[in-house]
Amino acid sequence: MVEYRELTDSKINDLQTKKAELNEKLQECDNEDYAINIGKKLKDVLNLKELTPQVLHSLVEKITCKNDGTVHIQYSFVNPLQET
Repeated sequence: MVEYRELTDSKINDLQTKKAELNEKLQECDNEDYAINIGKKLKDVLNLKELTPQVLHSLVEKITCKNDGTVHIQYSFVNPLQET
């Protein structure tokens, strides 16, 4: 019975390690997708001759103004590597 428990614990540990490795690879893929998407947006923006409302709307998600006059701009893209 003890051997079965040790074998089960060992399998669980192996699966947890594999899960962590796969999650890390998934995060790398997400970061790569982010880099590709932001690269496309930047390329489009850099080729612009003028800033149109359509371009501005594609870059800005939301703008909020507080009673004290401060403005907060929430962009439609984020840096997944930035610590919050």
